[in-house]
Amino acid sequence: MCVCDLCDRLHLRPSKLSFHLWALRQVNLVLSRQQGRWVYDRLDRPQFATVIAYLQQFTVGEIVPACVCS
Repeated sequence: MCVCDLCDRLHLRPSKLSFHLWALRQVNLVLSRQQGRWVYDRLDRPQFATVIAYLQQFTVGEIVPACVCS
């Protein structure tokens, strides 16, 4: 999907989407390759599976309100 289409679907400006794609690349959730002047990004599905498995270890427990600093 083209970045311009993603921007329309996600209601984001291209600069904000570029930042988010950069951040996802930094943590290896998105892989990219350059072909000529175009950059193609794709999800790293095995990495997402690892993150999901890790997060599923945690259960929601009692919510404890944070104390107010004085």
